[in-house]
Amino acid sequence: MALRRSLNLMRCQFLCTNIKAQIVGSKKTSKIVDRINAEVASKNKLLFAVVYLNQRQYKICENDLITIHHHVPLDIGDKIKLEKVLMVGGKNFSLFGRPLLNSSNVRINATVVEKTTTYPELNYVQVDHKNIRKLLWFSTELTVLRINEIIFNDLQT
Repeated sequence: MALRRSLNLMRCQFLCTNIKAQIVGSKKTSKIVDRINAEVASKNKLLFAVVYLNQRQYKICENDLITIHHHVPLDIGDKIKLEKVLMVGGKNFSLFGRPLLNSSNVRINATVVEKTTTYPELNYVQVDHKNIRKLLWFSTELTVLRINEIIFNDLQT
């Protein structure tokens, strides 16, 4: 047991290093930023994003529908801005946030389309020796969002 603990401790010390990330060169960084800005400025851009909403992550594109489980205090037709953006990408690039992207660079607008409930689930409980029977109906509330637009502003070097 003690040997196992010492091996785990050595493994953790080997994997956990104190090396910090460093910028290799500003020329390479500016070249990559220029390529990303050129692709975002093109006419036929198709962006996708990963957003964090209601304890879940969703991969979205423009005009997608998202189903959010549980009650969300919004009315049909309300326009909202999704601010917790984890990642944005296109055909030739991906930008990851650590943990989130800056809200000044990415803006995602959505509209509440529908509020409904799930199909009812039945749960039948019977205790044999006591003649107890229960029929439980269960359905959760759903909110459906339509992603109107994903706007990505130019990056600065």
